[in-house]
Amino acid sequence: MSYQVLALKYRPHTFNEVVGQSHVTRTLENAIVADRVAHAMLFTGPRGTGKTTIARIMAKAMNCRTGPTPTPCNTCKTCKDIIEGHCSDVFEIDGASNNSVDQIRDLRENVTYMPATSPYKIYIIDEVHMLSTAAFNALLKTLEEPPGHVLFIFATTEVHKIPATILSRCQRHDLGRVNLEQISDHLETLCAREGFTIKRESLDLISLEADGSIRDSLSLLDRILAACPDKLIDHDKVVDNLGVMDRKVMHDISSAIFSKDGAALIHIVETVNDSGLDLKKFFSNIILHFRNLNVIKLCGQDNTAINLTNAEKEKLAQAVYELPPNYLGMLLQLLLNEESLVKFSSHTKTAVEMVLLKLIQINPGAQLDLVINKLDLLARQIDSKLTKQELTDSSPPRQEMAPPGMPLSQPALETPPPMVSTKTALAVGAQVPPLQTKESQTSYTPMETVPIKTAPIEAAPMETTSIEDAPKTWPNFLKLIEKKLPFIFVLLSKGQIDDSKENAIQVKLYSCSAFNKTRLNTKKDELKSLCKNFLGKKLEIAIISENESIIGTSKEKNNLKMAALNHPLVLDAQRIFDGEIINY
Repeated sequence: MSYQVLALKYRPHTFNEVVGQSHVTRTLENAIVADRVAHAMLFTGPRGTGKTTIARIMAKAMNCRTGPTPTPCNTCKTCKDIIEGHCSDVFEIDGASNNSVDQIRDLRENVTYMPATSPYKIYIIDEVHMLSTAAFNALLKTLEEPPGHVLFIFATTEVHKIPATILSRCQRHDLGRVNLEQISDHLETLCAREGFTIKRESLDLISLEADGSIRDSLSLLDRILAACPDKLIDHDKVVDNLGVMDRKVMHDISSAIFSKDGAALIHIVETVNDSGLDLKKFFSNIILHFRNLNVIKLCGQDNTAINLTNAEKEKLAQAVYELPPNYLGMLLQLLLNEESLVKFSSHTKTAVEMVLLKLIQINPGAQLDLVINKLDLLARQIDSKLTKQELTDSSPPRQEMAPPGMPLSQPALETPPPMVSTKTALAVGAQVPPLQTKESQTSYTPMETVPIKTAPIEAAPMETTSIEDAPKTWPNFLKLIEKKLPFIFVLLSKGQIDDSKENAIQVKLYSCSAFNKTRLNTKKDELKSLCKNFLGKKLEIAIISENESIIGTSKEKNNLKMAALNHPLVLDAQRIFDGEIINY
């Protein structure tokens, strides 16, 4: 068979051709140049990321005719033999089928012989974690002190299964998953070499399905190229051939959940089910999608924890821009909690529909900061209304003033006017008729009374002093706090005051809830500053636990609890937010 799959045809032959593992290849190149190559190396990482490929390149670099060199020529006999897999001095061993202690004993005997044609005898053991415990133990001494002409290179996907005694004798190199952009760029280059035209959107979908594995992405691309005889590959054919969903479906699901559109969710699940896709994998993709939404909301779209294209990240960022993080967290938590239901249900479609419909029942809810701000505003409004009501109640009733110049001999009113002295009438500004005679001008008595209509007495402005100018006492300080920090005032008013210290005043708070502690910590600096400016003392707040409380009887405790529960602010907050007290 002449055809060679893409994973073998385009297998890297130099360190520069390896995709996405520059941190490992650069270290090996520097080690070769500096003549600091370890006698035993371990390459670990996910499948298809280049472990065996780098091991072969390392073997060529050490045994090349021009070597040791970081850039093997790939043209000499040794390099060609390594590429073709039949070099007499490079042994590729499968750890799964050569895992017995007898085979390791044979290896120990062979390492003593010099290489046939190359400078080094190199043993590449793939999936080395499959060796038995006895085989590992038999390898220990040889691995720690091998002959100078021997080099061991191990590769594994499950490094945790390798004994610590082996790990300590190897130089470890960890290979990571290749990111989506690098895989897509690599696939685009290979398609151009093969003469195929494919959209970047399709390549991104292939890369996403490969999950960071270069080999998996090449296998998927190979299948798509074989399924499309023409050189122009349509995106819909890629979606159908891969058996995966278009990314638009995930965006439609999240949009329907955010908009509380249950009918749209049912339609999407029906469409996915009719297309023949596995609903369990579909549900896993939903979990991954909402995980990405959470990460973007918390960390931003530039975070490397999301293996998506920049355009895809931008869409997700726009979708969650106005949503609170705790709402997205609740959605993801519900999906994770119900995963077992979908996984083991005999009615997978119904289970998926039920879980998605549960999601639309979750409300974003008000933020804690928003609730606190509204409660503060409510407290100020209540305080303002009480102040206005007190002023209104203390003002005298308004009375109409008699028009200037009105004669006192006007018809009697329904209610007889009060009789006041002339002096009193003058004092209140009433119009007194001029006296007719000179004698009367000089001989009137101060107590002479005349009927008048009383003029309105405007309440003189009360000469109130501001709280800042009031005496520097603790009650006045509480009044200041009540104006600026109503919630803190409620807490401090229930505390026990100790002002025996000259430069400090201590407030002991008993049975303080976690919410109140958080509130106090938030306003602690502002509270201390106010106390320092008003009382000239340092404010110390001591929160006494329930065991240390000085409240002696349960009756007193109940009285305090009832007073707190019946506080106007608490009652108004319950009414406005339709809330329920769960901790006090």
